Amino acid sequence: MILIDSCIYIEHLRAGRDPAKVFARYAQHHDLATCGVVRSEVLRGMRTPKARAALAAYFDCLLYIPTLNNVWEAAENLLWETDRRGFKIPLTDALIAVCAMKTGGAVLTQDRHFSAIPGLRVLENFPD
Repeated sequence: MILIDSCIYIEHLRAGRDPAKVFARYAQHHDLATCGVVRSEVLRGMRTPKARAALAAYFDCLLYIPTLNNVWEAAENLLWETDRRGFKIPLTDALIAVCAMKTGGAVLTQDRHFSAIPGLRVLENFPD
């Protein structure tokens, strides 16, 4: 399972590429997932209602990782631990990381914050 971070979506959108089309070839070989944080971060930046609705429909087709209490508690612990090691990680990144870890998945991202999270499998590109 691969949870695609919001920065990957935003990169494609800024370049004029449709993320659904870009990721379609990978969905044949990998379970692609999202969570509420990624969905919210991406959809808030959509400029038109039509584009927003189209991307929301794509998100609806992905595996959805809910942020239940156990995810929030794990994020709280992760933030406390990483703060003590001198790494300040945004709450949103901690939630995304915990969502991936709780499902045994990886995060596809270009965001350097994720590399400071112990036990998280971080991908910079889709695996072949």
